[in-house]
Amino acid sequence: MTEIPVALIAIFSFPAVVFFSLLFEGIDRKLHARMQNRIGPPIIQPFYDLLKLFSKERIIPATADYGIFTIAPVAAAACSIIGAAIPFISIVSGEPFMGDLIIVLYLLAATSVMVMVGGSSSGNPYGAIGFSRMMTMIIAYEIPLFFSVILTALKSGSALTSYDIALAQIKMGSCMALAYPSMALAAATFLLCIPAAAEAAPFDIPGAKTEIVYGCLIEYTGPYLALLKLAKAALTFSLVFLATTLFFYAPAVLNLSETWLIVGLCLLFSLIIMICVVTFPRTIFARLKIGEALRFYWSIPPVLVTLSVSFYLMGL
Repeated sequence: MTEIPVALIAIFSFPAVVFFSLLFEGIDRKLHARMQNRIGPPIIQPFYDLLKLFSKERIIPATADYGIFTIAPVAAAACSIIGAAIPFISIVSGEPFMGDLIIVLYLLAATSVMVMVGGSSSGNPYGAIGFSRMMTMIIAYEIPLFFSVILTALKSGSALTSYDIALAQIKMGSCMALAYPSMALAAATFLLCIPAAAEAAPFDIPGAKTEIVYGCLIEYTGPYLALLKLAKAALTFSLVFLATTLFFYAPAVLNLSETWLIVGLCLLFSLIIMICVVTFPRTIFARLKIGEALRFYWSIPPVLVTLSVSFYLMGL
């Protein structure tokens, strides 16, 4: 699709991922405010926040484990940005990376783990509560999310790269979620897991600011807090972009060949998915209790992914 060297694309993809992650967050905040009949912050407010936090003093609690407390934000930001950049690079370059789906899923899970470890190392009891809640939520949503991705890979001919799955949709001339009932159910499962993975309401339980004062983030300030906020924004962007690539690859329907059109359309669909599964729910619904969230993720997504497996085995 492009003659630009893959190495050069990779170099520019990382700042591009940071830019689009913060831009998507700004759009989310603006729409959230407008739906509540407020003016809200400007769309570029996340960029201002990041610059402001990087200029602030670094404060490390006396009760914190210095090494873990300082390394965790850097590791979380790195994992989320790399996890978002891998499918982005694949689509832009038109080059598959062997097993990149497994790597992306690992990096996205590692982002949450790094946030948990950093928060629990602060020595603050609210950080420990946030750790407990986040671990509980990960156990709840990670399994159905993983199975939905694996089913999509199997349906695409056992492809473990996001580009090969996109290529399979191009050959079909249709989005994966629209071509097969099993993939429609897998897509629904993946979309239902996005709010919990992104810690968006009504599943923002691990960082409930009115209950546990941001949980794992309570003791983080300055550049460390900036990195953790960037990690969350990049994690959300990665999830919605991955959903577009795996289930709603619109260029397959429109038969586009220009790289910039393909990337632009993928970003547009990613933004639409984010608005549907993150912005609208967090505006409409109140935060759930941890027990209610567990009942939801141990009932509806497992049922959907089980039906998806059944349809897949029937060849549908």
